[in-house]
Amino acid sequence: MNILIINHYAGSDKYGMEFRPFYFGRELVKQGHAVTVIAAGYSHLRRKNPDVCADFTEEWIEGIRYVWMKTPAYRKNDLRRLLNMAAFLRKLKQYAPRIAAAYRPDAVVASSTYPYDVREARRIADCCQNPCRVLYEIHDLWPLSLIELYHLSEKNPYIRSLQKAENSAYRLSDGVISILPHADRHIHELGFTDVPFYYVPNGVATDGKDEEAPAETAAAVARARAMGKCILMYLGGFSKANALDDLLEAAPLMPFGIQLFLIGNGPLKAEIAKKVERENLQNVTLLDAVPKPRVQGVLRLADALYIGAKRTPLYRYGVGMNKIYDYMLSGRPILYAVESSNNPVAEAGCGIRIAAEDPQEIASAARMLLQMTEEERARLGENGRRYVRQYHDYRVLAGQFAAACAGEDTV
Repeated sequence: MNILIINHYAGSDKYGMEFRPFYFGRELVKQGHAVTVIAAGYSHLRRKNPDVCADFTEEWIEGIRYVWMKTPAYRKNDLRRLLNMAAFLRKLKQYAPRIAAAYRPDAVVASSTYPYDVREARRIADCCQNPCRVLYEIHDLWPLSLIELYHLSEKNPYIRSLQKAENSAYRLSDGVISILPHADRHIHELGFTDVPFYYVPNGVATDGKDEEAPAETAAAVARARAMGKCILMYLGGFSKANALDDLLEAAPLMPFGIQLFLIGNGPLKAEIAKKVERENLQNVTLLDAVPKPRVQGVLRLADALYIGAKRTPLYRYGVGMNKIYDYMLSGRPILYAVESSNNPVAEAGCGIRIAAEDPQEIASAARMLLQMTEEERARLGENGRRYVRQYHDYRVLAGQFAAACAGEDTV
């Protein structure tokens, strides 16, 4: 099957986020499918952007054909980013006949986070001489995420535009793929009850290409261990949604034997650093983000891992954060401070459930971890590693993705 994935922000191990099209594409190619990813030449999410001098700049990465469309660069979430988005969508529309003729897809998957590219996916499919299905892949529920997380009004012109595009996406699609297990509830609430729904979650790559932790990170952990500390680590983005403020509020309540390591970058990094200094939180260590290939090497330095999120009605449709599965693969127990309709940590039996937004509970859970033996912590961690390999290995998920593209049952 020829599968065409449209993802504005698609990256790879070579370029950085986002990774889902790359990991799925790599496994789909191994299973005998041909995969083409069409992406914007510039994205703020990537660690490095490709050299793109013209539209249809092709590059082969581990068997996947990447097609880069030249788009303007931007630095902030401002008008330039909107111009970047508009340029990408305009070129998809302009080149739809060429894309259909060149790549002859059997399925076109619109997967750009925002829902605007589904119309162009349908345009490409309609230009094909062969039968071609259109799939809308949901990462986050837009515009609902903006309304519930950032309290934007439903009357906001941008929100209205997104809502119109989302409704159109369900009408134009032959099926919907989502990383959220209960996103079909949202689709039905909007009145679209006859759209085939396929749950294909995020996963992990288990190909053994992990690199060791950066020397600076390993040295900082070694210093803490030399002081007899147990390492509780967070690795990910420094944003409001990840509830790092609750973790910092828990820091003074932690037992003496716990050292918190917060590793990553993001909009709240500077603010968090000021708080750590101002409140003299000596049991908190801040370190910079690490490249994807080094993530497992860093996670394995920890004794336990923290993941949290702010309470929001949005999570009634489930959560599918990548870091959950990266955490599980590391074989370390997880403190899970997320309230949602699904609970992967409980399903795997690999950690401790904590109420969201409760620093006291975080500190209590850390105390429980400290009191556990190494064997008990290892048993929890191994439960997670076994679970994620069985249900979230990209080699398994790619088969489900291909089935969805073909209109078959993914179970």
